[in-house]
Amino acid sequence: MKLSLQSERYKRVEKNLSLENIAVDKQVALRAIEIVNAKKPLTKSMIQEAIKLGKV
Repeated sequence: MKLSLQSERYKRVEKNLSLENIAVDKQVALRAIEIVNAKKPLTKSMIQEAIKLGKV
């Protein structure tokens, strides 16, 4: 099953992040979805870089 911004799994993650007062930039979310759909690992360093750039 492919993820998308409208998929139930993504919406659940987005809701959980919002409960922690974390908003994810749409471009970052789309890139993360692309990586996951390509079956590549979404690494800690990728997440840290997005946070460092202020996109999360």
